[in-house]
Amino acid sequence: MELSEMIGINLKVLRKKAGLSIGALAEKTGISKGAISQIEQGRGNPTISTITKLAEALGVGYPALLDTAASEEADVQFADDVPLTVAPDGLFRMYSYYKAGPRRDFEIYIVDLEPGCVRTVKPEKEMGLYVIVNKNNIIVEYGEFSYFLMEGDSITFKANGQFVLKNEGDAAASAFVVAQ
Repeated sequence: MELSEMIGINLKVLRKKAGLSIGALAEKTGISKGAISQIEQGRGNPTISTITKLAEALGVGYPALLDTAASEEADVQFADDVPLTVAPDGLFRMYSYYKAGPRRDFEIYIVDLEPGCVRTVKPEKEMGLYVIVNKNNIIVEYGEFSYFLMEGDSITFKANGQFVLKNEGDAAASAFVVAQ
């Protein structure tokens, strides 16, 4: 599938999800209705500036317009291709399996915490979090509460402020995290 076609499909899905007409989106962005229509039909070749304006008006990051998974029947993530974030101290690793996009309103991560790891997370926006401990024990601190979770335990909470993940054990711990 051509990039312009994929951007068009994603733009149309996001615009409709936001409940906006082409005219309303044009007013929010300063981009003409004709140009937006051309992009949605896969016939436009938008600049990065145009893509950024559209994404901001729709309340998403610009990668949401470039998300190939939204336009395909299957999205395979091979282990070697999964984006990895490693904390400077090396005690925290986060594998970003699936990011939110036009047709996905959740994100899936696997986090690994080495012994002694304390990771403070500050979400950019309010979101629901689901944490399932996959290996060993993890402490989740949110607000004034602290939860000790063992392998197989899970927690869900509305993250509208920072929270902390800790591994006070002597072996590496791991958890699945879904953010929505």
